[in-house]
Amino acid sequence: MKKIISLHHWLGTFFCALFLIWFLSGFVMMYQSFPNLSETERIEMLSSSVNTEVLSPKTVFKNDTIDEISQLRLNYVLNRPVFHLITDQGGIFSKYADNGQKVILTKEIALKIATKNTGIIANSTIQILAELDQWIPRTKYLPHMPIFKIEFEDENNTLVYISSVTGELLAMNTSSERFWSWLGAIPHWIYFKDIRIHNTLWTQLVTWLAALGFIMVITGIITGLVRYKKKPNAKFKRFKNKWYNYHYYFGLVFGVFVCTWIFSGWMSMTPFGWTPSTQLQKEEILKWQMQKHTINYYNEDSWSSFLNLLEQKKFKEISFIFFQNNVYAQVFFQNTSSLYSLYNANPSLSIDNYQKVVNSFSPENEVKESILLKEYDNYYYSRHNDKDLPIIRIKTIKDITYYINPKTTRVVYKCATKNKIQRWIYHGLHSLDFSFLAWNRPLWDIVLFILLTGGTVLSFSATGLGVKFIKRKNRKRVKRKEKKSKK
Repeated sequence: MKKIISLHHWLGTFFCALFLIWFLSGFVMMYQSFPNLSETERIEMLSSSVNTEVLSPKTVFKNDTIDEISQLRLNYVLNRPVFHLITDQGGIFSKYADNGQKVILTKEIALKIATKNTGIIANSTIQILAELDQWIPRTKYLPHMPIFKIEFEDENNTLVYISSVTGELLAMNTSSERFWSWLGAIPHWIYFKDIRIHNTLWTQLVTWLAALGFIMVITGIITGLVRYKKKPNAKFKRFKNKWYNYHYYFGLVFGVFVCTWIFSGWMSMTPFGWTPSTQLQKEEILKWQMQKHTINYYNEDSWSSFLNLLEQKKFKEISFIFFQNNVYAQVFFQNTSSLYSLYNANPSLSIDNYQKVVNSFSPENEVKESILLKEYDNYYYSRHNDKDLPIIRIKTIKDITYYINPKTTRVVYKCATKNKIQRWIYHGLHSLDFSFLAWNRPLWDIVLFILLTGGTVLSFSATGLGVKFIKRKNRKRVKRKEKKSKK
């Protein structure tokens, strides 16, 4: 038992400041996360236009080596139509759809794109980044290098990042978002650029810090119970030292919450890779598509028919999807989107169409339920109400659930049993995403505020004890040296 108590003292001394930062930053994370340009926001900022002089993708990319298409989009860059193609190997091709030439950006063009998309008219400075920076620290941005970083001298001191490969906005943030990120997401997620850009290092660092922190809390709970058993009838001032008293009693009240909170944070990193992917496997993708998605499906006849279907309508972007040997197009207009087919004038897909494909994934995993959800459920949801509804939910006998967006024909979320467990362990215990709380504001805010306050006081008292622990150990070390010198 002494070893457990000693382990808690040592771990607590080294982790108390980190825990204090995690809890304080948690208050900020309730309302402001790391700046992120969502797909919805990106599309909203695009300009809409009509352009019948759009070559087919097969013509535009005829000289490029493209085995299989992972993503294909059409939008406008400074009023010129551009195809953006990503291969299954991650290669990115962006070419003008009116003449097939590669998109090439200069500082002047990048500034025009940023101004047109954001609507900001102000003085600015432009940098050409050859490496990731604090506000684009993830490796997903590397294929877009070099990246144009534009800092506007507007009232929000807005930063805009433009890809030199596609000419599209990659990220955008304001001085307010950056300020709160330094107090919230960056210390909470350890999102410092020099660490975050190294994905493996960052993952291992956060995983091990959370794991050791969890051990610290467990040993703390054991220590507290041992102290209680020794003096079960002691008064409030159980210890002479006020720091011990604060730490002990706040530990009794909030110890379980701190334990579940740090454990859920650890589980968010999916240690040991215990949860399966929430995306379709390669074999499932092939059955979903029926064939490989190649550029040959965009022949001149089908392309001309598709352009005629649009009937000179202004659109912002078209996203092409391949499902059951057919090319579908989600066309984004000013305030809505519609699904078209390159081969059928009136594409009609029912739940049965999707159910048949899911049944083909495995003969031992048949579909047991298929419904159209008009409200979020426990696994497909958003506290910010920014996920598409309605959504098709298909459940199989092996408890795998597929969520399919009928607007895109895509499987947006695949949820197996372990994914469901992780949803409750991580989002449930860490963010308190329980339906009776998360959808009842400000009850969620009040409960989480009280719990975070308890964790903060507990960590602050641990910091005081940690300082005393180091001083005490240092005094003992000095005394030992003095004794040795006298001998």
